[in-house]
Amino acid sequence: MPKTREEWIASLEPRLERGGSSWEKLSGACEQLVIFGSRAAGVSNEDSDVDLLCIGPGASRMSRALDLVFIAPEDLLGERWLGSELAGHVSRYGIWLKGEPDWVHRHHGSHQAVERKRQKLLHRLQAVEQHFHLLDPLYLQKYLTLTRRDLQRFEHLTHGEPVPPTPILDRAWAQLGNPGAKLRELAREASVGSPFLLERLSVPERWPASPGPQRLQGCR
Repeated sequence: MPKTREEWIASLEPRLERGGSSWEKLSGACEQLVIFGSRAAGVSNEDSDVDLLCIGPGASRMSRALDLVFIAPEDLLGERWLGSELAGHVSRYGIWLKGEPDWVHRHHGSHQAVERKRQKLLHRLQAVEQHFHLLDPLYLQKYLTLTRRDLQRFEHLTHGEPVPPTPILDRAWAQLGNPGAKLRELAREASVGSPFLLERLSVPERWPASPGPQRLQGCR
């Protein structure tokens, strides 16, 4: 059952207090406060953190219980924000606790967001290809899953679609009949078809749909 605004605020209060803040302080400084991620989409579990977009002054920070993402009001209508992966996600899944979603109709997919995701994939692959022989097998398995998720996000971005939270990506992946072939297709589309990636992803048993609880990269 969806939470009311008051229930969301009550659930945020202890998390904010542990981080040295409060709802009163945050709402007094910010024009908009928006829940996003798996909690907003209703696909969280007991280990999920809470993601809160804050339109106002402040420095973004992450913790196990709460991630605060700050966007300056003067940047809200800028191209970099409106064309970003996170803006697309928030416009689709966000729950406004303060303010109005007065910018979401101006969100649009952008080539810059697609290219940033592709560069992230390339940099990750380059780093792990140089050192994979030193990595613990469990870490390598988690790395492969993170790479697969980013390839799924890349596909959404190239189609101009909001990127869903990670649990939705994992569920969609688990339903595929031939995940190895799909991943090789995505890697080719992203132009990141490295021998390292394709060799290891050709054997589906080497990577699960989800490697278990972990910090998530990129859009939640």
